[in-house]
Amino acid sequence: MISIYFVRHAHSHYTPDEYNRPLSEEGWKEAYKLVKVFDTIHIQAVYASCYKRAIETVQPIAESKELLIIQDETLNERVLAKDSVADFASAISKVWAEPTFSFDGGESNVMAQKRVIPTIEKLLDRHQNENIIIGTHGNILTLLLNHFDKRYDITFWQSLKMPDIIVAKFEGSELLSIERLTE
Repeated sequence: MISIYFVRHAHSHYTPDEYNRPLSEEGWKEAYKLVKVFDTIHIQAVYASCYKRAIETVQPIAESKELLIIQDETLNERVLAKDSVADFASAISKVWAEPTFSFDGGESNVMAQKRVIPTIEKLLDRHQNENIIIGTHGNILTLLLNHFDKRYDITFWQSLKMPDIIVAKFEGSELLSIERLTE
């Protein structure tokens, strides 16, 4: 069995620069609190999206476990559109209502899943009988969980906190359970 601890990034102030958007002061405080959550959990590897806020959120955990953070572009947040959308809530509702729809320069739900699922499958194969952490984002996390269980949808995404920890347990590539860790 493998347990993947998906850690949704902590609070950051919005900027259009997805790659370099750092955690806010509040976000850093929350990231350091996560160390305590993982204190008694043996972790073999830490992965993260290449976005600074995802990396910074898992950085204190990785340092406490003396592990390097392995960055992977395929774990990045879903690209909604090339440019900013006028009404984010309507735009996100549309892509969830129509899984193959994409805005100009953006990814549909199906496209984003096709990007991230092969990476998850490789990690499941590589880390059998281990516990790993993935520093992630709300929408791509929900989309990858949705691939395994359709109950994970826009309503689940809307319920996510910053940060949040979702534990998915797999036997091989079969999803056994998903639970939310609370402090």
